[in-house]
Amino acid sequence: MAVMIAAALIIAGVALFVAAPLASGLGRRRSKSARETGLERLAHERGLAVQGLRELEFDREMGKLSDADYDTLKNALENRALKAMQESDQLRDELRKASLSIAPTPAPEAIKRPAEQPPPVLVLRPETHPPNIQFCPQCGTRTLKDARFCAECGTALKSTPRATNWNE
Repeated sequence: MAVMIAAALIIAGVALFVAAPLASGLGRRRSKSARETGLERLAHERGLAVQGLRELEFDREMGKLSDADYDTLKNALENRALKAMQESDQLRDELRKASLSIAPTPAPEAIKRPAEQPPPVLVLRPETHPPNIQFCPQCGTRTLKDARFCAECGTALKSTPRATNWNE
């Protein structure tokens, strides 16, 4: 009987020892402020817009978009990314001022940027593609240069002159 009680106490002690870091870690976690959450949301929004621009460029290269559609969508995505970047810059400035515990925040009318400062410019870097990749003219799936058929839709690649090769 005493052996069973000792075994139960040992098991309970080991369980508490293992669970202690989990319980103390939850209590120490700091909740994010609304500004930090907003900053993460804006970074995500900017990332989505930049990814959309990359995909838009790819679709134009594949011939899936007309120039007019490309220009319209490109302007909308660039404006979306620039707006997110400007708002995140404003939030970062607010967070920096709050963390430095500067005097009370001035009224919004007092915060003005110089008029001669140009808006931020979105710079896209061209993607580099491996030299041995081509794209299926039917479905746009990436395939190896020496492949004869598309693995996705089965279209013959060697006989079609529309297959895109990044080396050419």
